[in-house]
Order: sequence, then C-alpha cells, then structure tokens
Amino acid sequence: MSGFLIEFRRTPVRWLALPLLLASAAMVFLVGGPWQGSWPETSAAATRAALPLTVAAVGIAAHRSSQLRRSGTDTLLAARRPFQVELARLAADAVWLCGVYLLCTGAAWIATATAGAPGGPWPEYVLFGISGIVFALALGHFTGRLLPTRFTGAIAAVGGFLLFTLVFGSQSSPLATLVFYHSIDVRLSATHLAWRLVATVLAVAAMGTVGGLIDRDTRRKGATAAGGFFSVATLICVLAMPGNGTELLERRPAEPAACAPGGGSTVCVWPEHAGRLDEAVDTARKIGAAADGVLPPPDRYRETGLARDGAGGFTLDHGRKDLLHTMLLELTDPHKTWCESGSESGSESEDANRRRMYAGLQVEAWLEARATGSGKLPDYTYAGDTGWQTDVRRVLALPDSGPDSGQVAAAKGWVREMRAPC
Repeated sequence: MSGFLIEFRRTPVRWLALPLLLASAAMVFLVGGPWQGSWPETSAAATRAALPLTVAAVGIAAHRSSQLRRSGTDTLLAARRPFQVELARLAADAVWLCGVYLLCTGAAWIATATAGAPGGPWPEYVLFGISGIVFALALGHFTGRLLPTRFTGAIAAVGGFLLFTLVFGSQSSPLATLVFYHSIDVRLSATHLAWRLVATVLAVAAMGTVGGLIDRDTRRKGATAAGGFFSVATLICVLAMPGNGTELLERRPAEPAACAPGGGSTVCVWPEHAGRLDEAVDTARKIGAAADGVLPPPDRYRETGLARDGAGGFTLDHGRKDLLHTMLLELTDPHKTWCESGSESGSESEDANRRRMYAGLQVEAWLEARATGSGKLPDYTYAGDTGWQTDVRRVLALPDSGPDSGQVAAAKGWVREMRAPC
C-alpha cells in the first residue's frame, strides 16, 4: 500500500470531516446576504467555507506532525525519504479538507444554477480557497516539526484562528482566507492569485524539507540548505506579496449589458443581473415620476462598473433602498457644479460651496421621499451639519398637486442653486 493511502486511512481529519462540512456549509448559506442570483456573488460566498477549514488545518496538522515526531514513528518510515513522508501526510489531509470545500462550493453552485442565474461559475475562486487550505496545512505541519510538544496542536489551532480571522482575514492581507465583499463589477485579481499559488508552493516545499534543519545528521547538508532556503523564501514571498484590497480584487471589464427602457431613460444591468432588470426599471420609473418638471432623466442608467471609465452607477447588491438612492445619484450628479473653495483667485468662498453642496442633498432627499411616497426624509446618517434637512421637511409639508406645486417650485430653486456656476 502506498504511503499516501496509509496516511489517508489513518489521518484524524477523516473523523472531523462531517462537523467541518456542517460548519463550512453554515458559513456559506447562513452568513451574509443572499447571493443565489449572481455567479460572481456566489463564487465569493463559497470562499467562506475555507475559514473553518484553514483553522482546523493548522491545528490538526501541527498536532499530527508533532505527535509522530514525539512517538518516534518517523524512524519507522526511514525507508522513505523525509520529504516523501511529509508530502504524503499533507496530501492525505488536503484531500479530506479540500473535499469538504468542494462539496460546499458545489452546493452553492447548484443553488445558483437552480435559481436560474445567467452565466456560470468562476473557477478561480475554487483555486483561491484550496490554495489557502493547503497553505494552512503546510504551516501546521511545519510548526509541528519544529515544536513537537503535546500542546502544539492546541496552540497552533488558537494561533491559526487568530491568524486567519484577524491577520489573514482582512481584505488588506496578501493571504486573505475569504472574500468578504463582492460587488458585481469586480473579480479576483489574477496577480493576487499567482502570488498566492507561489506562496503555497514554497510553503509546501518548506514543510517537506524543514526536517533537514532539525536533523543532526551532518550527511544531510543538502536537505538542511533546502529547508533553510524554502523557509526564508516563503517568508519573503508573503511579506513581498501585494497586500491591499485593490490587489485582492480587480475591476471587471464591462460586458454587453441587459437593457430596457424605463423612466424616460434606458436602464442597463450586468448580464448576471438580467433577472433583476425589472426591479431597476421600476425604480427608474418612480424616480422619473418624482423628478417630473424638476430634472430631466439621463439618457442611460448604468449599474456600477458598466460605464466606460468604471465610475458611478447604481447598485443592486444591497436592496431596494440602496438601489433607489444610488440611482438618484445617477440622476442628480450630472447637474451639480463642483468648485474649488479657498482664498485663491477664481475660487469661491467656503460658504458658497457649502450652500451648493447642501442644495444637492436637499434635492436628493426630497426626490427620494417623493419617489417612495412616504413624505418623510430618508433615515441616512449624514456627516456634518444637518440643518439643511429643516427646509426639506418644510417643503414636504407643502401641497404637492402636480408640476406647479409649491414642492416642485422649491425643488427647482435647489436645482438652480446646485447648478450655479462658480
């Protein structure tokens, strides 16, 4: 029987596969908002399954590696080269843990396919999760070899939890365990994934050769040099790896959009959100009715990321309220005048610039209240002075009986003020 099959049949990971499957599935299906309507969001949500698996991988691998060294079992395997023994152990653990990860990912894909989402799975996210699990296993085996105590596994598990939830759990980390947030206009960076795979390969190599660093056999100078080289190379790779959120995710190239007329304009969404196009069109119609006689509709409403420069756009990712607000910004922003304030020649005073900014906020708040039919200001938390809201409440209390109402007249005044030249 091969070394891999021996390790596969005796690894303690096999007894933890079921509870880890339940924990990982809970992370995917019970944590965060709905994702079944979009393949990009599904792909990102599936990476959450890796979090409990990476924490378990560090602890289990460290315990197993340290236990084998303390028991002297390593000497019974002397017929095989040390790196073969280490790789067989890691491969056996990886098959069990990655199998759990793939089951959770497959379940998420089935749920999204059943929901009828257009497009298909994004496989690079599978590679993202698997590489994190293998890196965690290599780290655990490495730790167990260097620190063979009976408490190594528990210490490594606690350390792994802190490492992968507080350090690598951040989106600014080069070895982030999961993708916390995923909007429709971004996807996993190919550069980040390449660095991640290189770091994982180096970590596996360091794990397989670290025995040479602690072996007193002077005849194994080559193994000692390899262990030191790969250990240092792994550390350098992790430290040198690009480590900020913009490196983890990159802007997705615009694709042919799904479009439909609405609100006197054309509304366009990403192909994955074609099933939600009616929702966006309905919102555009409400905004068009609310802005009638105050602001003309834009030629086109685009979901975030569909504009040529990638800027602006409304979002369908955060519910109807956010959809309405971001679509309103698409209506009002082109009509705002942006001026430099200060004492330099040609710039205007701080007060004038502030009045123009508040006029824009007043128009948006009034339009949102009118579009929802609530007659109340939206309950956003605004920074700075909120005295401008008093005028909006006063205007909302006026009769609103058509394009010549007192509310419309007041809103036109705000529009003129936000459009005023510098």
